[in-house]
Amino acid sequence: MGFWKTLCAAIAVSVLLGAGPAEARFGKRSKPSSSSKSSDSKKDKDSRNDDDRAHRASPAGRSSDAPLRANVRPSRARLSFFEFLFLSRPSTYHGARVTNVRPGVRAAAMPPMVRLNVQGDMFGETGGALGLFMAVDGQRLGMDARVTGIALSADDGSDDLDRLTLLDAHLTASLWSSERGRFRIEGGIASAHAPDVIFVGPSLAASLEACLGPSPLDVEARIQVVPFPHRQVDAQAGLALHLGALNLRGGWRTLYLNDAGHLDGVVHEDAFSGPYLGLGLAF
Repeated sequence: MGFWKTLCAAIAVSVLLGAGPAEARFGKRSKPSSSSKSSDSKKDKDSRNDDDRAHRASPAGRSSDAPLRANVRPSRARLSFFEFLFLSRPSTYHGARVTNVRPGVRAAAMPPMVRLNVQGDMFGETGGALGLFMAVDGQRLGMDARVTGIALSADDGSDDLDRLTLLDAHLTASLWSSERGRFRIEGGIASAHAPDVIFVGPSLAASLEACLGPSPLDVEARIQVVPFPHRQVDAQAGLALHLGALNLRGGWRTLYLNDAGHLDGVVHEDAFSGPYLGLGLAF
């Protein structure tokens, strides 16, 4: 028994010593040292034999060519459902104007709310990011599209910059929507464009906006997760000051990226954290 315990301990130590730590640049190939070129060349040759696989999915549908009778009015149930999803008054925060309507007269449906924002992120000495996003909110359904460009100091000691681009497009559903705020769940697709690879995968997110009393301040929070083929977690929380259609935003953002070893068998990961400032319009 003593011999087997000693053997198992030696194997465990050798495995721990042989497994190197994850390198610190997402989506960038490792640079082999001169002493390991001979062993790495075989790994590179084997990795080139593995073809990259891209999974694409597109919705399929059929259009109907059957003509509609001109003397048939649209179903009231269908019209009400459409109005409930898209044409009902969207929740607007802080001083939303509601037109007085005479008793017995139904208020006209208002269009969805459109939000445009630009956001800058500061990650200390590591680098920073600049992002743009647009969102359309109906009473229940909407959409959200974002692009973020990240510039990072190179991890090899040079003066070069490593650039990453994150893209995502989501459909949103508001589980709670009122004049006091909104809570959304989101689902869609996201891509990460790194120096040596491009990842595309499913994306899930949740976001919250809520008024802080009678003040023109909102609290906002959002988290996004991409489970595969790479790993991405993007979370931020802060405050938004509303000045009419203009809003000023600020808070803290944390971003984690991991290529799961798809590039060269070595896990490359990055974690960033820092404050953000944003400027936007809502109309």
